[in-house]
Amino acid sequence: MQKKNVLVIFTILAATIWLPAQITITNATFPAAGDTLKTSTDLAPAGIVMTAPGGPQTWNMTSLNPSSRQSLAFRPAAEGSASASFPGAELVTISDVGAEAYFDVTASAFSLLGIGGAGVNAGFPIDADLKYTPPLVERKAPLNFFDIDQAQSNATIALPTSSIPGAIFDSLGIPTGLFDSIRIRITVQRLAAVDGFGTLAIPGGTYDVLRQKQTDITSTGVDVHTFLGWVDVATIIGGTGLFPTDTTITFNFLSNTVKEPIAIVTVDSTGTNALQVDYKDNGTQSAVNPVTGEITSITVSPNPATSEATFQLNNMLPGTYTLRMFDMNGQRVLSKQLSGDRENVSLQSLSNGMYLYKVIDAKGQVMGTGKLMKVWE
Repeated sequence: MQKKNVLVIFTILAATIWLPAQITITNATFPAAGDTLKTSTDLAPAGIVMTAPGGPQTWNMTSLNPSSRQSLAFRPAAEGSASASFPGAELVTISDVGAEAYFDVTASAFSLLGIGGAGVNAGFPIDADLKYTPPLVERKAPLNFFDIDQAQSNATIALPTSSIPGAIFDSLGIPTGLFDSIRIRITVQRLAAVDGFGTLAIPGGTYDVLRQKQTDITSTGVDVHTFLGWVDVATIIGGTGLFPTDTTITFNFLSNTVKEPIAIVTVDSTGTNALQVDYKDNGTQSAVNPVTGEITSITVSPNPATSEATFQLNNMLPGTYTLRMFDMNGQRVLSKQLSGDRENVSLQSLSNGMYLYKVIDAKGQVMGTGKLMKVWE
């Protein structure tokens, strides 16, 4: 009995030590109109490995070097050109390429309603909006250690065949006269679990944080509208579909004192090794890898592409850059030196499927990464 009492007392004492480190994140951290969230991105983080769940823990990411910097301004939803399509939105952000993201804000959730305006069209002359049903929750409050949330959201975008280049349908062997529109279906299954707590150090600051592991499984389907109604393209051409299922695992480090995530770590399929880190920009600039004052980015159009894609390097310093493309097994399938800030790249040698790309500067620094879909060739 005495040993049991000692164990109970020890447990209570341990809990009192842990409790101060277990913060609660409230809705005061949700973005509001007028906020500008500033973040940096390290596209080649070194030595950052995710630890096992639990706490209190200490994470040190002070070695992060910014490859680029971003500022995300939240405006009243009415300032967006597609606001009429999202009547429940309170906020909108507008990207450099014109994509408008609309958000709903309640006392308990900050959610993405959808994307409208220019920039949602993957390089095609399409004017349509992508809406999530139900809204895709980006952050919940209050948020505590051990909280778990699982949800699914669906989005569809229907387009007339007149807005799609006819060569795409011709290459499928399907006469465009058989259908009048095409529909893209996106399903996101999201599992978010607060699995750790402690302190996180990044360049320019140290914060008490909760760590939320988020797994997104995204599947995409394509339908065509015929006299029989909507028909899945996969049933016409055979196979399971044109787009593979994509799984993304991130660890989101959140604080109750600032609105930016302190860090968002995208990891590999093992769930351990960091591939990319987006983190709060405290104005600290790396002497090893200085960044420009402008936001650097890489855009690819069209995407999906058939025989050729155009790579645009935005706000990058003059110099030599190399494009490398890899298949989903990690095998390099293409390497090309880019001679300017805009270059057409032939995809004739590639099979249909999803590819990863990297753009690397002369010093070996990764300037940008992304995915490109090769289709219907």
